[in-house]
Amino acid sequence: MTFRKLLPVLACAVSLSSFAQMRTGVYFSSDKKYSEIIEDIGNPLQGKPVMIVQTFVPNHGSYVWYLNESKAKNEGYLDNKPKDLHSGIFLEDHGGLIQQITFKDFAKGLSQPKYLINFCEIGDANNDGFPEFYLTYFEESDGLDAKPLKVIVYTSMSKKEFSKSKITGWIPFQEEDQYREEKDENFKLLPNAIRMKAEKILKAAKKGLN
Repeated sequence: MTFRKLLPVLACAVSLSSFAQMRTGVYFSSDKKYSEIIEDIGNPLQGKPVMIVQTFVPNHGSYVWYLNESKAKNEGYLDNKPKDLHSGIFLEDHGGLIQQITFKDFAKGLSQPKYLINFCEIGDANNDGFPEFYLTYFEESDGLDAKPLKVIVYTSMSKKEFSKSKITGWIPFQEEDQYREEKDENFKLLPNAIRMKAEKILKAAKKGLN
């Protein structure tokens, strides 16, 4: 499910998810449900959620995906208020949460990681009845080096344990440099449909940065 153009598309997206037997809700701090989730099951990660996504997966349960920001623990000079990123996927269990997988990246010096919320998505590209979580973020920095744009794919092919895969697009700063992509070994092992979706997200996020 794509969270792009959230307000006008959300009702349609949820309907499509229901048809696929997965029900997904996307919540921000202005939403009543956002506060209810934190009140009912808490915020298990450091910082404050920028977005909370709740997905019910038939035969597997309800998953909650937090995308949090916290005040940077290191000194950062690129931003007046540098932020660290903390994200995690949790399975709801009798009013509590069971951690499935987590993510962290930290601001430091002239480097500042930032979620590209419009390109963080949930999907079922290979139609196996279990979702993939696509976390997209950009590492802003000051300097002449290429800057990484990353799409991290969290999924569970065994339906038991989550794994992490990553594709990175290096955005050139200097005109003479060329854009290039790197795929880690886990990414190369993903089903073709999931790889293609991640590549599509990366391409769209790159275009959005431009």
